[in-house]
Amino acid sequence: MKARVKVAIVHPRLGFGGSESPALWTVEALKSDYDVTVISTGEADLDRLNSYYGTSLAPHDFVHRSVRLPAGLRSTEKFAGLKGRFLLRYVRRVAPEFDVLISSYGPMDFGKPGIQMIADFSFVEEWRLELNPFFRKWKGWFYGKTIVRDVYLGLCDGVARVHSDAWKHNLTLANSHWSAQRLLEKYGIPSQVVYPPVATDFSAVPFSARDCGFVCLGRVSPEKCMHSVIAILQEVRKRGHDVHLHILGGIDDSDYGRKVRSLAEQAREWVHLEGWVQGEHKMKLLTTHRFGIHARPHEPFGIAVAEMVQAGCLVFVPNDGGQVEIVNQPALTYGNEAEAVEKIHAVLSNPAGQARLLWGLRRNWDSFSVTTFVETMRNVVAEFAGRQSLAQAARNA
Repeated sequence: MKARVKVAIVHPRLGFGGSESPALWTVEALKSDYDVTVISTGEADLDRLNSYYGTSLAPHDFVHRSVRLPAGLRSTEKFAGLKGRFLLRYVRRVAPEFDVLISSYGPMDFGKPGIQMIADFSFVEEWRLELNPFFRKWKGWFYGKTIVRDVYLGLCDGVARVHSDAWKHNLTLANSHWSAQRLLEKYGIPSQVVYPPVATDFSAVPFSARDCGFVCLGRVSPEKCMHSVIAILQEVRKRGHDVHLHILGGIDDSDYGRKVRSLAEQAREWVHLEGWVQGEHKMKLLTTHRFGIHARPHEPFGIAVAEMVQAGCLVFVPNDGGQVEIVNQPALTYGNEAEAVEKIHAVLSNPAGQARLLWGLRRNWDSFSVTTFVETMRNVVAEFAGRQSLAQAARNA
């Protein structure tokens, strides 16, 4: 009996953000035909993960290897880069055990060719502040060109040095055409576009039966620009639209978190901080409101945007990044806060136009479905594994 191909899926941490969805649905795609191992830091709460991402994974579907971090790193959410180097060091050590290695978050030098999904561009140091300009104000002391940053990066290299060109020999999957173009322009690397999967088990609530309010899905952090969302809708309300806002995302006690809490408190009559939500509560909020809004510029994809669209919301987004590919309609994209106010005012004032926009959004649904993602990943891995097997046979000849 032929041995099953061994696949390792590497992800920094199995938590509850946008990037975990491709990792978990890749396990779903491969569990029947491959021996699957997931390598990450931290533990995996499978019941909560299934509930949050819509997967149906059982403990026997895969093996989870949790990379043990030093005690000081285990108890904090910070220092993702340093944690990633401990993960990388482990993966390089065990890479010979596997036929196919997949990094489901970003580039990785496995020590041999593998598959890598590009979720964002945090691995490009000079783009960190360019693509996340609010880091200059809120986290510039750490992410800017400072001695602190140099020391930190030196410490990362001490754990596991990244070889600058090795990852370029992997098969690269980009999460949007925007990301693919960036990779091509920066590194000359071609990539296949594979949109992240979005579960579509939302209740079908008619648009006319929904509240004339907004939802905004995502963690409260500087790059998500929640302060901008509040400012935009404050101006929309001044135009005579009695809209309200629910922000669905975890909020911490950082300077930025406190700023958003303060803004929400000042507008408490219409701004509601829901915190981190999942399950029925999340579904209810998304399916009982007509509109969604996202404010992060340069979003590589925006799985939160896709979720709001799949839930039946008309979603307004900045006119840059992969999120434009999700809404794909100029009436729903804006260049700055003032334009956002004008665009939202125009849509809210035109009920007939809203119906046309909804129809336009629904044309794209299949592109972001879990069915499309699962089928694509099965094909990608099968083809890659076949090439690797032929290459190994040639080496052994």
